[in-house]
Amino acid sequence: MAKLTDLPVELVMRIIHYVLYPNHTCQKHGPTSLGDHHLLDHNQINCLAKPKPRPHEERKIVSCEERDCRVYCEQLSWPKGLPKNPLVPLSLVNRAFRQCAQEHLFKNVDLQKTSTTRLFLKSLTCTSKSSNQRQNRDNRPSQLSRHVRSLQFSWGVCRVTGKSGASLFRKVLQTCPLLENILITSQFLHEFKDVILEALASKPFIKEIVILWRKDRDSSIYDWQAHEVFSRLFSNWNLLETVELSGIGSWASNSANPPLHTFPTLNCAIRTMILKDHHFDELTLSNLLKSCGASMRKLQITGPGLSLNPDAFGRVLRDSTNPNLECLIVLSTYHREYMFRNLNYDVPVISPGVLDIAFDSPTALKNLKTLSFHGGYMATNRLFARLPKSLVKLSVEQWKIPASALIKALVSSGHNEGPLSNLMCCSVRRSGEWDIKDEMVVQQIMEMRGGCFHIICDRALDSSLPTHSNRSHS
Repeated sequence: MAKLTDLPVELVMRIIHYVLYPNHTCQKHGPTSLGDHHLLDHNQINCLAKPKPRPHEERKIVSCEERDCRVYCEQLSWPKGLPKNPLVPLSLVNRAFRQCAQEHLFKNVDLQKTSTTRLFLKSLTCTSKSSNQRQNRDNRPSQLSRHVRSLQFSWGVCRVTGKSGASLFRKVLQTCPLLENILITSQFLHEFKDVILEALASKPFIKEIVILWRKDRDSSIYDWQAHEVFSRLFSNWNLLETVELSGIGSWASNSANPPLHTFPTLNCAIRTMILKDHHFDELTLSNLLKSCGASMRKLQITGPGLSLNPDAFGRVLRDSTNPNLECLIVLSTYHREYMFRNLNYDVPVISPGVLDIAFDSPTALKNLKTLSFHGGYMATNRLFARLPKSLVKLSVEQWKIPASALIKALVSSGHNEGPLSNLMCCSVRRSGEWDIKDEMVVQQIMEMRGGCFHIICDRALDSSLPTHSNRSHS
């Protein structure tokens, strides 16, 4: 008869994963609902499995809502019931379970408080006496610290970290030699900028970095800048693949030094770039995208912005984006949509939209397969004639283009002719401005080519919508 000690490590990890996420297996391989196509790219629309979450979006351990309140005997390990985290009792089964539970527990850690971070650092550096002697001889980090692959520093956006916090940040990074993914929302004082940047630059295995920052007028707080992030961090990371930057700018407004006009050519192959609520001007954004070279396959970006007008934004997307880009997601900034809606600003109706400019060159974005955009004035009727034939997935939100323009483009794309000849999935989230007959025409055209069409009605945008708020056709 097999014993627990006979189980291989792979099976022990599967048991632990099942205990943590008992319903995860059936959810992972279940069919994706039609409405979900709106958020998927061309590689995901025909895949039954849900997209793999990014490190900081992985499913957290959900504590049971119903706690067992039975009174236990005092001789039990936990008289008041089992701990919320099932990894704790699992680690007591045997040596194999303990090692696997520790690996799972330390692999991806969300540090929400400095007090928790100190306990985490202590657990990485405090080992048994025999292990400690062996590590001192070999000058190697502990086994627990070698498990760490992902860290999230989310100490709170309202909490400014001083010298002790910057030192704690540096020590944690020094203790995790195999760190691959990091998220930072914490605020640091400007005087400790070098400590933070040097600690990050010393991690050679970084694959993904997320910096979520809200620009602050307080000059004492470190304001993340694009040229510093690229020159001092990205140039040191040869394995970097995914970058998400939110709220960072071109240069500090109070900086006495002139901004850098170029970005270093990176040795890494960045595949995904996400730029949210940035404060870039045209030159900075152009140089930033060019420095990524030909490796980028997905770009998600918000704009235009206060420092970037629509024409300049369109030119950057056209002239500075990798021609081999496969997925482009453009989200309009809130302040611009608010201005157009409330001031009845009608210039964009006559002028070309951002995407009209981005696609007005036959060589621009010629290999694009997924296009998703949000904003009523992001494009005009002229867009469809300029889209590349390679486009497979199109999803739009709150646009002002009539259905007749899309129907005309689809009809003219038959027999492998026209810009939308390879379009297989079209998803529209709107406020109820399309006629139901036009919807049916688009549906029939997409069905004839073996594709799918989705209309997602947003009741938040139009209170006059029918009771069913999500209609999908395939």
